[in-house]
Amino acid sequence: MRILKAYNNFYVLIIFILLFISTLLAPLQLHPKINYAIIFLFYVLIIFFHKNAIAHMNRMLFFAIVVLIPSGLLGLYMGWSYIDISADLARYLAPFLGYTAGILLLNHLEYNRILYVLYGLLTLKLFSYYGSVVSKVSDVFQGGQLVEYASRYGLEVHFLYSFLAYFLIRNKLVSGFKKVLLIGYVVGYIVNPILIESKARTITMILSFTLIFVFFTKFKNKLLLILLASLVTGIILIYSGGENFKFTTNLDNVTSRYQDTLKLIQTKEYSVDASTAYRVAEIKNVFGMLIDKFPYSLPFGFGSGALYYEKHAQIKGGISAGNYRPDGGIHDIFFVPGVYSFRYGIIGLLFMLYFVVHNYRKISINNVNAHHDTIAASLKIFIITAIIADLFIPVHVYGRFHYGFFIAMGIVLQNKLNNQYSSSKASVV
Repeated sequence: MRILKAYNNFYVLIIFILLFISTLLAPLQLHPKINYAIIFLFYVLIIFFHKNAIAHMNRMLFFAIVVLIPSGLLGLYMGWSYIDISADLARYLAPFLGYTAGILLLNHLEYNRILYVLYGLLTLKLFSYYGSVVSKVSDVFQGGQLVEYASRYGLEVHFLYSFLAYFLIRNKLVSGFKKVLLIGYVVGYIVNPILIESKARTITMILSFTLIFVFFTKFKNKLLLILLASLVTGIILIYSGGENFKFTTNLDNVTSRYQDTLKLIQTKEYSVDASTAYRVAEIKNVFGMLIDKFPYSLPFGFGSGALYYEKHAQIKGGISAGNYRPDGGIHDIFFVPGVYSFRYGIIGLLFMLYFVVHNYRKISINNVNAHHDTIAASLKIFIITAIIADLFIPVHVYGRFHYGFFIAMGIVLQNKLNNQYSSSKASVV
């Protein structure tokens, strides 16, 4: 029994190191590429030093590697930078490495131990969140802006843990002070994009709650939410639409960013909203280059490491100079369908979508175990929301080990619960 407990504690330790390795490396102040390479190698070592890892290699990881071989070879043939090729291969593979590491490690833990791990992570996130609340309040009292674009004094929220908090409250699994803390976290998820004036985060937040509203809300609550949403929308429209409504607070900066986007659509003047205009120009250039080389570009795109050029739309700002390469090409792509199509082709894009959809469908809500339903609902919304968020900036799925790891957690929990249910039925019979 002690040996089993020691093994469980060992695997829990490895899991926490995997999930927090970037935090552990932060004091070293390494270059971001070196930092990412170390994390990548750590995941690889965890997988391939696991007992019988090769014999039990997850088929998702295997096929991801198969998909990457022609993309890497094409990148070399096209003469792209070796560093960019390596980075793109690693980013595509990251969710699959996280998924495989998660399957291998979590399978060693009992069902309840996995729950403790996830709720332990939520507890740590609550500490981080309320620390950021204190920092924000302190900054405001010292003369800082309450609402400030791209401010470092936002609120430390993550949508997976926001969903966990929401469903824990909804399923009445917490009460008292714990409930208050979780409500505060959900409020932080709603308020954070407003405080830092992030259009992408605001849209993602609204869409995620829309998904919860459609799939996980009772009819009576839906009516209340519709009324509340209508009231808030009406206030915003009145507030942002007329010249007779002028406020002295800096909250008008929030709506001004959306007004700029609407003005860009109307006038098509690049300088009105350079951030959005750049993304439009990027999409035109990326897909324009793919169409220029169609059908040869269809299966594998332009290969890993591919750069795009201003052949179809001129870029007049909205992007850092560091994204340009010496020949004028741009490496970073913000629109995630463009990332996959341009570098890995339709094959790479479709396989990633298969990975997401296949695993999403394997996680189910059984209305038997409240904790399982809480986690299953949270993970299903997380899987979709991360994909939506990557439409604006690909940092939630593309290149993210955690995305695959949490999908694996949902799969392992589902399998263990199914096995428990099958065993209990067999014992009754």
